[in-house]
Amino acid sequence: MKTGSAEHEHAMVRAAELYYNDGLLQSEVADKLRMSRWKVGRLLEEARASGLVEIKIHHPRSRRRDLERKLVARYDCSEAVVIESQPTNAATMELAAQAAADYLMELRPQPSIIGVSWGHTVAAIADRIPEGGLREPTIVQLNGGANSLRDTVDAGSIIRTIASKSRDPRTALLPSSAVVHDRELARHLLADRQVAGTINLAAKADVAVYSIGVLSPQSVLVKTDCITADELVRLNKSGAIGDILGHFIDRSGRVVDIELDQRTIGLDLDRLAAIPTSIAVSVGAEKSGITKAALYAGLCTVLVTESKIAEQVLGNSLE
Repeated sequence: MKTGSAEHEHAMVRAAELYYNDGLLQSEVADKLRMSRWKVGRLLEEARASGLVEIKIHHPRSRRRDLERKLVARYDCSEAVVIESQPTNAATMELAAQAAADYLMELRPQPSIIGVSWGHTVAAIADRIPEGGLREPTIVQLNGGANSLRDTVDAGSIIRTIASKSRDPRTALLPSSAVVHDRELARHLLADRQVAGTINLAAKADVAVYSIGVLSPQSVLVKTDCITADELVRLNKSGAIGDILGHFIDRSGRVVDIELDQRTIGLDLDRLAAIPTSIAVSVGAEKSGITKAALYAGLCTVLVTESKIAEQVLGNSLE
């Protein structure tokens, strides 16, 4: 029975049917097909490797490996982590935060410089980092913070949480709001030694961890008064669909509203794209468009997301 022949393929299908569908033991399959147990084992291995047999773990906390493979194959990212969407956004966020924290902890060698953004998503990741999980990290703020602490978590709190769980940590905060009121002020801030030093350090990060933001009245940048109602309208008219580190982009991943972007304080998108490992976390089906744009523009090397977003990103072509 030659490998690749119709006879071999038929034997592979029959072995798989008897073992997986009928629940027979490998020895029983061998008896039924009149071949050795070793041969049955090889046929089953080939069936899995060829895609003839696909094993799925149906558990609410299991990862969707099928969607992960498709995302990596289609987009310029090195890895995707897709958790199953849960009945509530809060439950989905819990799983995504744990998955992102697990990914960060499993990196080898451990990162020496970790850049982080702010907000509830990144705070949830910080909470799930185990005690003593990081050795001698430098934790640096990637972008300016909120103008108010209404309905968000500030970068300082997040960095302190990570530092408290690390051994001999160092920290670097960015003393500025995410968006300032005019370009002249932004120019002076970016020339400031501490601000410039923090941004330059962020550009040297081994790993960046940030959440993807959607453009809406519920956006954290809107709710914390970084973006005004008039600016929200203007961004919508410009084709913006969300932000990455406060930089608003369209469906092709291009920055829109240059004037506003020049007032944005933090790591720019070109420098973000140059960081070796950038972990973007996206939860909430409304973020499928901006998630696809981030992938299309190469703004993350690792995407941590939920199955609903992954399915929508894979199912719709770029418009």
